[in-house]
Parts: sequence; structure tokens; C-alpha cells
Amino acid sequence: MAYMNLFRTGRIGNCELRNRIIMPLYPTKYSHDSRVNERMLAFYRERARGGAAMIVLDCFCLDYPSLYKGKNELRIDEPSYAEGIRKLLGVIHDEGCKAFMHLNYPKERSFDAQAPGAKLKGDKWVQPLANYMTAEEARSIIETMAKGASKASEIGYDGVEIQASYGDLISQLLSPLSNKRTDEFGGSLENRARFLVELIKKIKQEAGDDLPVMIKLVCDEFVSGGITVKESSGIAKMSASAGADAILANAGNKASRHMTIPSHYTEAGVLVKLAYEIKKAVDIPVIAVGKINTPELAEQIIADGKADFAAMARALVADPELPKKALEGRREEIRGCIYCLQDCAQSGAPGLGRCCTVNPFAGQEHIMQIGPAEKKKKVLVIGGGPAGMQAAILAEQRGHQVTLYEKRNNLGGQFRLASKAPCKNEVSELLRRLNYMLSKSTVKVVMNNDAGLDEITAENPDAVILATGSNSRAPEIPGADLPFVYDVRRVYETTPPFNSSLKNIVILGGGDIGCETADMLASENREITIIEILPEVLSKMKDIPKEDLLKRLNEKRVKILTGTEAVSIEQGKVQIKDKDGELSFVLADSVIISIGTTPENSLLEILKGKMPEVYVVGNAEQPGNVGTALRSAAKAALSI
Repeated sequence: MAYMNLFRTGRIGNCELRNRIIMPLYPTKYSHDSRVNERMLAFYRERARGGAAMIVLDCFCLDYPSLYKGKNELRIDEPSYAEGIRKLLGVIHDEGCKAFMHLNYPKERSFDAQAPGAKLKGDKWVQPLANYMTAEEARSIIETMAKGASKASEIGYDGVEIQASYGDLISQLLSPLSNKRTDEFGGSLENRARFLVELIKKIKQEAGDDLPVMIKLVCDEFVSGGITVKESSGIAKMSASAGADAILANAGNKASRHMTIPSHYTEAGVLVKLAYEIKKAVDIPVIAVGKINTPELAEQIIADGKADFAAMARALVADPELPKKALEGRREEIRGCIYCLQDCAQSGAPGLGRCCTVNPFAGQEHIMQIGPAEKKKKVLVIGGGPAGMQAAILAEQRGHQVTLYEKRNNLGGQFRLASKAPCKNEVSELLRRLNYMLSKSTVKVVMNNDAGLDEITAENPDAVILATGSNSRAPEIPGADLPFVYDVRRVYETTPPFNSSLKNIVILGGGDIGCETADMLASENREITIIEILPEVLSKMKDIPKEDLLKRLNEKRVKILTGTEAVSIEQGKVQIKDKDGELSFVLADSVIISIGTTPENSLLEILKGKMPEVYVVGNAEQPGNVGTALRSAAKAALSI
């Protein structure tokens, strides 16, 4: 077997796991009324069916209504709520997978008026519990959490995971940076760990020794004065002595969240070294986490003795069948995560919530399934970018006869260029997988052919999918057609038309591509200025990669002018107008245009009324990110 260590059975406490792959907490926020719904059931069913050994589910409200956080949080205070959770657990268990509950408690309390240590948050004043709860309150919280663990066991969870990381209540108590207490819960390491240790003991007392307890432990905060792996090793020892059955070696806090939720700017397996240090300190199982993005990396971690289990969150959002495909020797079929965080982080995709850029089915499993078409049809796909490739693959899988036309001599469209930006080599994984799935299919691919009406008509198709992409927008200002002005795509398509003698480069447009281009071109002997008309750059990028990219641009001394409009381009300079209407100039040896795109769907009007079915997908329908494009392609392919 290629992954002989990864697919060995394992144990956490008395819970036997079918392999070493764990899906750690990924809060879907799919509930809209605090109940389990079909969307949740379908999402977790796919991850359980795909071969994960254990899934960690979000915490239900531990005390309704006093601790209620809102409609996304599950409740158990009435039988109908608890019954929904039992159904979810049954779905997971039926697929041979185990389910732990993430056990957490709010890190702050709110007041209508100002209180000691409180800060205004919206229309409420919030006070951090870690430093302002009394010792008596702390023990009351321990009691509440322990009772919650006992209820979880009664409902049917296989174990609990205590949240002691990511800047939440327990990790604030553990950290010398945030814990300012002078009582028995503050000061020394033993005191700072007291809450966690007493909680473990209380859970074992309330729920019984047989209930496995896993600790999601902050092992390094990656900030000055924060907890380090030396201290966390001591905490792990104390936790094991108190009865903990496993440690998940997490890291980071709210100020270093890029380490907790890594993006494409972070190396793979970034926290494995912490797991190894914890493993050397304790005799209970240790789980590694942190951008474990391939079965090969997970296998190596376990084979090398760095950890006993590998936790994979976004990798399993991207492909719930990753374990199954690896086990069955279908490695090339795995849909790899590209760690863009675009659709899976924060509020997710507009109108959909948390889903996935590379997996159009993630979070849509309850309404989107690949099934055989009622009638087999002849389908033409015009355009070989990600949307066209995805549409062709899915249409063929449903039984249609599919031909894909691409006007260039390569597939991938503009997305081929995305991996050329710094730190974005992982982006190429999307096209690798699409190309592989096309090669396995019966789709006929015709390259160097810009199919027009005559060619399409001659094929006599039953359905046409237009995936013809987009065109770059050009600014309507004087000088935009000067020879030293370049469309941003040209910068990536060919060898950049710049040499070391060009000192001043101005980029019009501070979106993702504009800022990534600045990152790529910046050097010590070059001045780069980004001109953005909006109040901020990277307005559509999620916070974590945005923070990383802005930090890189700052380190490279890229000048960013927001609320600024380019008025004209002249030889050697760009005239700009600030938000107050003041005019000035920016030196420019070269200007790059990156102000967005417009749909290229001219074939739509030509084909209307001439073809039985015509669908427009991807940027040809509406310019957006690649996730939007793939979802529109999947929807079209499933509609034919």
C-alpha cells in the first residue's frame, strides 16, 4: 500500500479510528435556525463517506439562552433540536466515521453600559472573561462545560475536543501575554493551566473516564511575549496527567491567525514541528495540523514519527474523497486545495456562505449531485478555461457526447497565469486536476479553433455551453494607448516587457491581480505605485491572505494611493486626482492596466434562436473568481 502508515487504524482513548486522517473543526455556519438541516447532513455525509476517520463538529449552545450566540449555533434545550443532532451523528456513523464535539465557551461577556475592562463592540460593551471573571465564576464555567461534554456523550458524540487555542477563553488563560490574573488562575504556568486541567478532570468525573477528551492546544502564539512550545509542552504533560486522551497541536492567536488558517503564502505542514515537540513530551496520541495538503505529506508525518494523526480541514472541503482516492490508488483524481481562502473563510461566497473555490459541490451537496442524464445529448463547450473544462468533464460524466473548443494551443484560459504570481504556485493544482480528468474522459478537445456560428451549426449540437471568458477593461483616459502602457495579462502571458532601466512602474487598479503584479515586479531599484480609486485595495480578498500580501508590499516599499483616480497618461508620468480633487503627477516609465474585466459573450446573441439550448458560464456570464466560474459551469452541466 502506498500510504501504509496513513491507513493503519488508530485509537484516541477507547475510540478506534479506521485510519489516521481527522477532519478538524470547520465551522460551516449552515444552520439558520439552530437546527441541523439537509445542507449540513449532506456536507458531513460526503466527508464521512469519503474516508475520514473522525470529524470534529461545532459546539452546541451549552446554556440556552444565556450563552446563545445566534442562529448558526446548534441548540439542544428542546428534544427536537437534540434529535437533529442525533440524526447528523447517525449519518456520520453510518459511513464508518467517528464524531467529536468541539467544546468551547464564549471568551467575553457583554453589557449595555461600560464596565471595567470593557470595549465598545457594536452597540454593546464587551469584557474579556479571562481577566475579569472571578475564581468562583471560572469554576462555574468549568461545571457548565463539563455538563456540556456529558450531554454530548448522551446524545451520541464519540468524544469531545476542548478548545484551548486561537485566542479563545482557555488559550487566553494559558498565555502569559493575555493572562494578567494574580489569583490561582494566573501567574505561573501551573496556575495558567489550572482551568484546563480542572476542566479535563471535571469532564472525566461528569461524563465518565470512557469519554475520550482531545485538547486543541495553542503550542506557539507566534507573537512576542506569547506562549511558546516549551511552555505548551508542559501544559500538554499536565493535560495528559489530568486524563486527556490526545493533543491536537495547533498554534496562533487572533494576531497571528495566518498560522492557524494558512493561505497560499504559508508553507505546507507549517505546524508539524510543534506536533513533534509535543509528541516528545507526552505518551498520548498527538495530531498534527496546519496546511497538511496532500496524502503524501500526511503519510510522511506519521512515518517519520512527527505525529500519530494528521488533521486536514480545507483539503477535505476541497475533496471529501481524498482519503478514499488515496487508498484506492486514484491519487491523480484528488482535487487539491489551493489555499486561497476565497470561498471557505469568513462569510464565504456572497449568497452561498462557506463553500470552496475548487469544489463547486462543497456546501451544495444537498442540491447538486452528478447523476446520469435523462437524455444523452451532443454538447459543445466553447472555451477551454476552468469553467469550460469543468462543464465538459461533468457533462461527459453524465453521459453526454462532448466536444470542447479552445482558440489557443493550451487549456486553462487566464487562470494559467495565476500561478506565476509570488507564492501562488499551488494555484496550478486546479488546472492539473482538470487536465487529468479531461484526459481520462471521452471529451473531444479541439485546440486552436475559435469556433464560430458556421462551425457550431455544422456540428448540429443539442446544447452549447459558452465559456468564452472575459476581456480586459481599458481606462477611458488620454494616453491609455501609448506604447509603454500594458494590459496586465500581457505582463503574465509573455516575458515581462520591463528591464532594469525602468525605475518607475505605475499599476492602475488595486485589486487582487494589480497588487499581486506589484508583488511580482517589485525590486530594490524599482519604484512601484498602485493607483486605486476605491478607499482600499484588495477589497474582495479575504482578510488573512490580504494581510499577508499587504505586509509583503509594505516590505518591498510599494506605494499605494487609494481614493485616487488616474486622469491621464503622458510620457514619463501619470496625472492623478485625489479624493479632494487635487491634481498631481506620479513618475511612470511604464504603466500596467488592471482595472477589471468585461464578459466576452458575443456568441450568445448570434446563437439565440439557432440552438436548442445555450448556456453561458464563468466570466462570460459574469466576471468573478474561479469559484464562481466553476459553480456556474457545474450548474449548467447538471441542467442539460
